[in-house]
Amino acid sequence: MLPRPPGVVRRWWSRHPWTADSLIAAGYLLVALSVSTVEWFDVDLAAQPGRIALAVAIVGITTLAVLLRRRRPLAMTVLVIAVGLVSVAQTVGVDAFAVPILLYSVAVYRTVALGWQAFAAAAVVAVLAPFVPWAAPHEPGEPQQTIISVVLFALFGLLIGINVGNRKRYVEALVDRAAQLARERDQQAQLAAVAERTRIAREMHDIVSHSLTVIVALSEGALATKDPAASRSAMTAVTDAARGSLVDMRRMLGVLRETGSAPLAPQPDAASIPALVETFRGLGLPVALTVSGPSTDDPSILLAVHRITQEALTNALRYSERPKRVDVVITTDDEHLELIVENDGSIPDAPSLGAGQGLLGLRERVAFQGGRVTAGAVGDRLWRVHAVLPLEPRPTRTSPPTTEPRGTTP
Repeated sequence: MLPRPPGVVRRWWSRHPWTADSLIAAGYLLVALSVSTVEWFDVDLAAQPGRIALAVAIVGITTLAVLLRRRRPLAMTVLVIAVGLVSVAQTVGVDAFAVPILLYSVAVYRTVALGWQAFAAAAVVAVLAPFVPWAAPHEPGEPQQTIISVVLFALFGLLIGINVGNRKRYVEALVDRAAQLARERDQQAQLAAVAERTRIAREMHDIVSHSLTVIVALSEGALATKDPAASRSAMTAVTDAARGSLVDMRRMLGVLRETGSAPLAPQPDAASIPALVETFRGLGLPVALTVSGPSTDDPSILLAVHRITQEALTNALRYSERPKRVDVVITTDDEHLELIVENDGSIPDAPSLGAGQGLLGLRERVAFQGGRVTAGAVGDRLWRVHAVLPLEPRPTRTSPPTTEPRGTTP
């Protein structure tokens, strides 16, 4: 529950500091003139013609100091303390009323340490002032009473200033902290949005690139063959691939809706890799799949393996020139999963490979899993994608090594 907001007077006071300081200075001027006027009734002004001029000068200087206390609190405090050594020529020093106000201002608008230092200086001056040669005559015991009253009065103003200043600085720190947290929250939201856009772009690339590659390959095959039945079969496969891609795109776009009513697509499992390999075999890519070691059921690992294999085989289908061998080797142990996809088709120069978003997406996906991935030529004709993904320790079941033969399109 939030505390009550400041009242009308406090809000006006904080919004008009110059007017507030002017009112305080006017109040001090009224008190100082009243005290000086009362003192003049007991003084023979004709015998001391400079007394009025001195009093007016002291009142004017201290009033100016009170007016500027917010902007130059320490300098105005030093000025008033110095004036105190001069004002002792009068019976009553009007600067004694200004010192607490100035000490309050130092504690509020500067630091507590400076406030105590200024108080110590004012106390020293209060002790020494009654004994300077130009001090006004005084009754026995009167200096001690004056010193005690001036010091206590100054201490009272300082303590109030310390309390108000600490409160002011604490509130400012809370406001700054709240603003910092708000900025950090906005930055985190922006980073999360960027990460989500990157993830969606990566998934969209995987879906569109794979599907279009399959469609292009099937379409070229349908155009190349003179067998109507084979052409019809190829175009049917094109239709199925396009329809599947459209379904995947709708699912992906549905995730972006705020309603959350879009169905989620099933995540790849251990059986998705053989099915993926079989799809590329049907496109004429001679793919062989080898799986060995303990199996894993981590959905994030399986999704990463599926997407990496899909991207590597898609690039092999698009860019390799008449590959004779494409190997997909998945090896797992208790700590890591290693994926190697190799093909012996020649690879064109890097500038012809498009924007490179697929390989960038692979690196981001593997880095998210805490793994590493490399892709590049090995020798003259061999192209290899090599990924290593860390596995969390968990009970696993060991499956015997399996090797599927390469398939080719008749």
